Amino acid sequence: MKFLKIAICSMLIESSSAFVPASSKATTVSSLRMEGTTTLNPFASFAKLFENNKSTNASKQRFQTSSAEASVRSFIDDVNARKDRMDLVNYFDDDVKFVDTAFYNPVEGKDALLRHFYLHADSSGLSTFSEDSQKTIVVDNVAASIEEDNDVSKVCVLYHLEEGGMQIPDSTAITFYNLKNDKIYQVFDATEPPSPKPADSGLKLLKTVSKLIGDDSIVIGNENIATSGSSVEKYFDAWNRRDMIDAVSNFSDDCVVRDTQFDNSFEGKEEFERHLLRVEECLPGTFNFVIDDIALTPKNAGVSWHVENNGDALSFTRGVSFYEVNESGLISSGIEIPEKAPPKNGLISTISSKFEKEPIRYIPAAIWVGYMYILFISEGILPGVNALQLEQRTWEEVRDLSLNFFLVSPILNLPFAPVVHPMLEGVFNLLLAWAAMFAGFLSDERKNKPNLLPWGPMLVGMQFLTSGFLLPYLFTRSVEKDDLVYKEDIDGELQAKVGEWKPLGGALATVGTYSIAWAFIGRPEFGDFDERYSSFIDLLSIDRVGSSFLVDLAIFAVFQSWFIDDDLKRRGVDIESETALRNIGKVIPFFGLAYYLTFRPSLPSRDEIVEKKSE
Repeated sequence: MKFLKIAICSMLIESSSAFVPASSKATTVSSLRMEGTTTLNPFASFAKLFENNKSTNASKQRFQTSSAEASVRSFIDDVNARKDRMDLVNYFDDDVKFVDTAFYNPVEGKDALLRHFYLHADSSGLSTFSEDSQKTIVVDNVAASIEEDNDVSKVCVLYHLEEGGMQIPDSTAITFYNLKNDKIYQVFDATEPPSPKPADSGLKLLKTVSKLIGDDSIVIGNENIATSGSSVEKYFDAWNRRDMIDAVSNFSDDCVVRDTQFDNSFEGKEEFERHLLRVEECLPGTFNFVIDDIALTPKNAGVSWHVENNGDALSFTRGVSFYEVNESGLISSGIEIPEKAPPKNGLISTISSKFEKEPIRYIPAAIWVGYMYILFISEGILPGVNALQLEQRTWEEVRDLSLNFFLVSPILNLPFAPVVHPMLEGVFNLLLAWAAMFAGFLSDERKNKPNLLPWGPMLVGMQFLTSGFLLPYLFTRSVEKDDLVYKEDIDGELQAKVGEWKPLGGALATVGTYSIAWAFIGRPEFGDFDERYSSFIDLLSIDRVGSSFLVDLAIFAVFQSWFIDDDLKRRGVDIESETALRNIGKVIPFFGLAYYLTFRPSLPSRDEIVEKKSE
């Protein structure tokens, strides 16, 4: 199915879309007829008033369109100027639907868009740029129009990216914006495919395609799009009728059409017609190209569209086109860009950029891969069978340890408390207390510093699979850039209270200390130290879960230090001046982290800062 969808995307751009503002001719004829009958018409004064009213409405429409275009251009300028993302999202409606085809899912809502901008800077043209990036968006052309019925402005922008004054290869893109009251409420953006271009390979695959699963959710255009009988609609109609002669009649003899699936443009009507006829041979007759939205001007046009099979919209088959129209109303040039087919590269670009900027991330990434392989798949590296075999004894052990969480059940001598080897219980509960101690770094997740893997859910996951959740968080987390963070900046009141709770370190250190003591003296029936240690080693020789706990302790000891420098930075502390606190937290496993959480400076509140300044 993946290859079929890729084939569809390869084919989509083969359909060209042309726009001819036929309404301009109708207005001219109407005006001439009015002027020719004025002296003989007894209602000439009324007719003149009507004409003036039309002129006023046209002026208002031009103003609204110009205002919408100005809003879009201002947004792009602010992206290039590296304005704060909080400012950038103010260009958008609260319920905006933002489709960047470098990613699988649309971004819905202003809050989600803000998170997208922070997380995916540099991953695509419209995902904003990081402060150290030299990339800029360069606008090549704009088509802007307005729907008079509902005051919806449409702005289609053709652009490319530059870096250091040079165009970045394969960076040409088209964005279709919908605005109301100068607020952007819908965006569709597509960038040309990377080289080498797919060319005819997609068309050859299409010969085998006749039916595909539909997905109506991909359609983002207006359901009641206004029709005007323009050349673009005639062109799409001719295409869907497979009348390629009629289709190319909408183009000038010397037209230049760039299909971004191919390396070279098609120059002249005859060459473009041969291309369309070749595509027609590969295209199932049940496929139609459906216009989602149009932005029309007398000189150019922008179109967003998708493909349907027997009336069902197909996944990953959307696209955008931009055309220039000559004085005769024929398309003189055009560029067509389809949606990126899977695999989408947006998230991949985001993650790879993190590794490029901080190669040290490869360490936790490599350890995580090895950890997951050894724990779940390997044979012979750790004792016992691999976790995928779902051995009954393993799951019973996990159940019993969970029932004795933090040793509450055995301490209270609850009737359902199972009997487990005290050293295994001690290691398990020490590990959980250590994992819970990382809650002291909940300030690592904030509105202006979201992480690909949210820290709250990852903390919960660490109570079940410890390093399996900690390590991927470490190699995907966002870099700390703020020199001072306020308590109010932490997402959620509960997170702020837990993350900044001073007794957290001491309370969990107490649990850890008791767990260690329990391992040595708990459950007297397991004998003295030599006896319980010997039986514990025998248990580990056949127990993969217990052995993995020891691996987790080692991983926690190594990586607890990764949070500390950033945590000090957001508290406004010079890390060179806090050597004792910093070194204790980094070097001493578990208890050093507890000490650090207890004695580190608190995050200030904005009210406290205001009071200090007033004093």
